[in-house]
Amino acid sequence: MSYSKIKVRPVAGSLGAIVEHVDLRESLDDATYAEIKQALLENMVIFFRDQKISPDQQITFGKRFGDLHIHPFIPALEGHDEIIKLKAETGEQEMLRLANSWHEDLSYTNDPPLAAILRAVRVPSRGGDTMWVNLCKAYDTLSEPMKEIVAGLSAWHDVTKTYRRQELQRKGGPEQYWGTFTKTPPTLHPLVKTHPETGRKLLYVSELTTTHIEGLHEFESNALLDMLFRHIDWKELHCRFYWEQDSIAMWDNRCTAHYAVRDYTEPREMHRVTVLGEVFN
Repeated sequence: MSYSKIKVRPVAGSLGAIVEHVDLRESLDDATYAEIKQALLENMVIFFRDQKISPDQQITFGKRFGDLHIHPFIPALEGHDEIIKLKAETGEQEMLRLANSWHEDLSYTNDPPLAAILRAVRVPSRGGDTMWVNLCKAYDTLSEPMKEIVAGLSAWHDVTKTYRRQELQRKGGPEQYWGTFTKTPPTLHPLVKTHPETGRKLLYVSELTTTHIEGLHEFESNALLDMLFRHIDWKELHCRFYWEQDSIAMWDNRCTAHYAVRDYTEPREMHRVTVLGEVFN
């Protein structure tokens, strides 16, 4: 697609592009919105630099694409329930164990969101990058026999996979685990889905929350999932974003997984809004 309202500069061979000539502090006219949406569909993750927007403006931008999600676990920014605050003093903080694994946001629910919009509020002087993987190309690059194998399979996604043994052994740990399991029980997703807007097939697997494949013996499931996890870690499928103050990343959560790199030693704060979408298979 050619663009007249915005400029789009691809950043990697598989996915990702910088979007320029737009000020997200202002309301988007229909033509600019349509071009940003098309840039997202074509590139799967798009980036904006030097966007000094307020929380309300971030919410307004997100709502241009659909209703916003209220996260069941991550604390919200005070006064803005639609914004989750991701804050850490260093990349070694305990709860950031959830960061360094490939995952789609909320894949452990029946209706994972359409998109996410992440804004850099405070960034370390180095490190703390985020990477994305093109799950359509991940599917395309499987061999034909492997495509036939995964085509009819579904896998369970369970947020309690993120719990560590140390947490379960702490006082209140089992109760917390059971509360999480009850609030968001495991859900079953096909290993191969079809993007509802582009029609492309994609490999839907989350290293963080995918636990096992329905109908397979445990050793079969483990072997196949291990192969698929290694496959989406193939570097030619990725792009990497170097955060700067007031940068924004927006990604299509239906066809990408992402990985937050925990290599920073200074404070980092990010604000995210999440756009709801329709269930797709």
